[in-house]
Amino acid sequence: ERVMIQTDVKELGPQEYLVTVTVAQSEYDRIYGEKLKRLSTQVKMPGFRPGKTPVNHLKKQFAGKLHEDTVNALLQTHFIGAIEASELKPAAQPELAIPADQPDEGFAFTMKVSTWPEVELVDLGTLKFDETIVEVEESDVDQVIDRLMNSQVKYEVEEGRAAEQGDQLHIDFVGSIDGEEFDGGKGEDVPLVLGEGRFIPGFEEQLIGAKAGDDVTVNVTFPEDYQAPNLAGKDASFACLVKSVGRAEKPADEDALAALLKFDSAEDLRADSRKRLEEEAREGSYTTTREAAIDALIEAHPMELPAAVIEQDQAEMTKRVVENMKHQGVPNPEEMAKSDEFKEEIRIRSLRGLKTSVLLQKVRDVADLQLEESEVEAEIDRQSLQYGEQREGFKAWIKTQKEQIAMIKDSLLERKCVEYVIAQADTTPVKVSLSDWQDARDRDDEE
Repeated sequence: ERVMIQTDVKELGPQEYLVTVTVAQSEYDRIYGEKLKRLSTQVKMPGFRPGKTPVNHLKKQFAGKLHEDTVNALLQTHFIGAIEASELKPAAQPELAIPADQPDEGFAFTMKVSTWPEVELVDLGTLKFDETIVEVEESDVDQVIDRLMNSQVKYEVEEGRAAEQGDQLHIDFVGSIDGEEFDGGKGEDVPLVLGEGRFIPGFEEQLIGAKAGDDVTVNVTFPEDYQAPNLAGKDASFACLVKSVGRAEKPADEDALAALLKFDSAEDLRADSRKRLEEEAREGSYTTTREAAIDALIEAHPMELPAAVIEQDQAEMTKRVVENMKHQGVPNPEEMAKSDEFKEEIRIRSLRGLKTSVLLQKVRDVADLQLEESEVEAEIDRQSLQYGEQREGFKAWIKTQKEQIAMIKDSLLERKCVEYVIAQADTTPVKVSLSDWQDARDRDDEE
């Protein structure tokens, strides 16, 4: 098959090549013959029995279509072979074109191929960055226990009880603006915990002291940034009927909380909470240090990426982000994607992602990092923990999912490469408590 095609590679610029592929005349004729044969069995022409139309009639009548079908078949048949023959490794989908000037013999097409840049890895020991170590403190465990205490609340309805902060009320209400009821302003038997701030500001406070059977008129002003624009900033009044008042009953102590959550003792509950926090701290240490390691790697290896690769990656990333925004119910994300700010954000993320994958691939080759089957098993096992009783079912299912397994392998390999860079580099350990790390991350998310 190699004899069927000839390739000529010309460099256009950094990592950009023009490959001219010439297909032998005999190959063109072979495929043309196949197309002609198929056509002769399908076509009915006036005056001829089906399948008996003379060949030169068909050639005349269908010249354009025959040539086009032959060319398409040639491109499909020889596209991969041509790339192999050129010995280039395309980093993006090659651009195919058919030159206007065709050879006297055979048929020619061109491919514009962009390849990944060749990078020489610096000595990783010269990279300097901070290695973040997130630590779990006793106060972090206390916070979890407090949260659990507050969430494991039962409410005991008491006759004649006057509502206090922390009590749970069940209420019916009808809201009106300027004496007119409005859409969505009605509720029946709605549970409401005083002090949780689930309702509009100022609503809950006006129910303190109310008892079951009381009618209370609550007057409030909708916030200026309220999600329903027709209500934002308006004064409203709610006619409320209090149906029950329940006192919050929290577990008496940590042992009672542990028993409620099916642990043998308070120590076991604390140990389990700490284990979960340690897992979060380990992930936090890694993700923060990973960013620093990637920054240092990119800084140390200036590289030019071919335009076609960048364009293709940015288009794919834009599509993904827009799809995600749609899923999250963001209104018209397509419009947002046209803004300069959005495009700039995509450009920065795309370039960072592309450079990262070039550099980590290089690290993997140089250090000859391989993935063991046992590492994949361990990761599946770790992921299965969150499925409790369904663990085994999840493990059996995920092993049948080719794409999911490929993604797990990719992320494990990437992590192996990053951890290798961190181990080789000249790092400074920086300790940070889990709560401080979480606060910093939440601030970043808001920005």
